[in-house]
Amino acid sequence: MALRLRFIGVALSALLSATGLAGIAMSADSASVVERDGKPDIALTAADDAPMRAAIAQARTSVEEFIAAFAKPAARQRSFAVIVAVIDGKLIEQLWVDVESYADGQFTGRIANDPYQVSNVRRGDRIVVDKERISDWMFVDRGHLVGGFTVRALRARLTDDERARFDSTLPFVIND
Repeated sequence: MALRLRFIGVALSALLSATGLAGIAMSADSASVVERDGKPDIALTAADDAPMRAAIAQARTSVEEFIAAFAKPAARQRSFAVIVAVIDGKLIEQLWVDVESYADGQFTGRIANDPYQVSNVRRGDRIVVDKERISDWMFVDRGHLVGGFTVRALRARLTDDERARFDSTLPFVIND
């Protein structure tokens, strides 16, 4: 059975994984990074973070591009995923969902990363997400990231050296 999630209409934060797909945790403070042994680092951002709000808005206004590509993917397109806010009591975490299907305005897929703060879902759990509730979307086309607006917003904050190290861990290229 799929878990249906509600969304709180607040701009949230984003998580990055060494594989390019992790989740998001929320912080009341300015941006910080949580390092985890053997797992991807997590970028925490403030709820009122303007670049993150803009990235989420861009993802939502362009989600039809994602839906069209997912509906008829070219042979060179892969790794279709969306981010959704998972709510567990007072905790909110943005998690990547590997999209398996789309119908009637809803994505169905599986949680693609290990949650950091929330405990009501686990990696691999199946969920249904209304398209209006996504915080980001992405897919890879010929080895290049398409979408991934929150990933790009966080990446823009890195120094040149940090960005080079981050990029070296990704299975795709991010064009600036």
